[in-house]
Amino acid sequence: MKLNAQLIYEELSKRYNVMLSGPADPEPLLERPRFYMEGDEDFEENGLYLATAEHLPKRPRIRRNAVLVCIGDSLVLSYYRERLTLLQIRERADFFKVFNALQDIFGKYERWENRLMQDVLEAADISRLISDSADIIPFPFYVIDSAFRFLGSSTSALESEWVQAGSGSLNPESFSKYLSASELQTERRNAFVLKLFDKPVLCVNLFDRAGRYQGCLCIDLKDSEPSQALSMLAEKLAGLINTAMERNPRFLGEGQISIKSVMQSLMEEQPLGRAQRAILRTSNNSTPYLCICMRGSRGQQLPMSYICDVFEESFKDSSAFVFEDSIAAFLNSSEKDSDQRRKLYRSIKDFCGSLKLCAGVSTEFTELFNIRMHYLQARSALEDGLLLNPEDTVFYFSSYALTEMVINSLGGLPAEAYYPEGLKAIFEHDRKSPVSYLETMRVLLEENLSYTAAAQRLFIHRSTLLDRIERIEKEMNVDLNDPEQRLQLEILLKALDLEEVMKSFPGR
Repeated sequence: MKLNAQLIYEELSKRYNVMLSGPADPEPLLERPRFYMEGDEDFEENGLYLATAEHLPKRPRIRRNAVLVCIGDSLVLSYYRERLTLLQIRERADFFKVFNALQDIFGKYERWENRLMQDVLEAADISRLISDSADIIPFPFYVIDSAFRFLGSSTSALESEWVQAGSGSLNPESFSKYLSASELQTERRNAFVLKLFDKPVLCVNLFDRAGRYQGCLCIDLKDSEPSQALSMLAEKLAGLINTAMERNPRFLGEGQISIKSVMQSLMEEQPLGRAQRAILRTSNNSTPYLCICMRGSRGQQLPMSYICDVFEESFKDSSAFVFEDSIAAFLNSSEKDSDQRRKLYRSIKDFCGSLKLCAGVSTEFTELFNIRMHYLQARSALEDGLLLNPEDTVFYFSSYALTEMVINSLGGLPAEAYYPEGLKAIFEHDRKSPVSYLETMRVLLEENLSYTAAAQRLFIHRSTLLDRIERIEKEMNVDLNDPEQRLQLEILLKALDLEEVMKSFPGR
């Protein structure tokens, strides 16, 4: 295993009084030390040398990132400090003991690397890589997955403020503070420091082969500043965890094939594998589900993968995953009692409120092959609800089914394309007259052609209403007693209402 000068300095300082000076490359590029041979004028690139001060040449050729461990002091060392990394042992020290100390340092980290490589080859779980690194990394450290669940720790107990009670996840309040304080960067490839609960935490992100964020290695620095050496070791461990993930995609604790994986494949319209088909056959098709499509509202900054995890912990027998630009959640809705059903709906609303989410809820279904259709129900309920009732947070498809039918029935054309002959004349009449023929027709249709009820709503005499409707039918050349013509007008009036709403949203 290659090391850097900072790590060698920190380890050597445990035995000798060492002073570090000169430019130092943070990259681990140094191999085991070699003796400096008197008369040699070259210090090679990335070479680690051991020498005594009195045997050093005055003006050698020094290549990039050469490192010198020097025993003793000399005036010529000022030349070296400007051109290489110098680790100077000023006290009297046995040359061969120092050399053996350097060999021991390399041996220590090579044994660690070999242990981890063996763990990777044997497909060991995350806990083994952590335990095999506990004597190398001198601070408590944790591995968190992309849903911000704790998968392993080098200590016996996790810090209580990090974790939601009764689970392995960060609680929402703590995680919100975490994000706002640290601006978590899931794209970063190198080690970086975050401030978590007023404590510095050294982090290295984890990625799969495709470059997707899979989690994070977090080292609790206990109010210390991270050194180049610790950053190097953290990046080394994270790299081997990434290698373990490439060999075994379930390394970070992903569950075995489950009903959730079946749901994801059906949502993505992908063919099911043999194991997935078996799970689908053995699943209880009488289980009723609700699909919930969720998105963050203004000010919500929690990662969607984290919200999925919290949803599954909050609702029994539920599954949630990121799909397209939303969260698709599927909830067992077996509660048939009306009080239990109201309690379930209230829980959904409370969950969305606590995490600053908006949600659309589908109708109930039992056939999983129809899962995508019910997701589209939930998604359209969310979109229509945000458009028509933006003050609410949870929208049920049953309340917006007619709206969606009208939108789809227009086929992408404006409502004007479906105007019956003479409707523009009605618009022109209403523009000039205080009496609205359009509103008269709308009220009569809403009252199911009950002239008495419509007249009462319009505050006019029944005979006056009969006279108006006769004029409207003549002007438009329609018969409101014809079911098909009446249905067309009802859809058209609903479409006109929606177009009025859309006009208040710029860009739509």
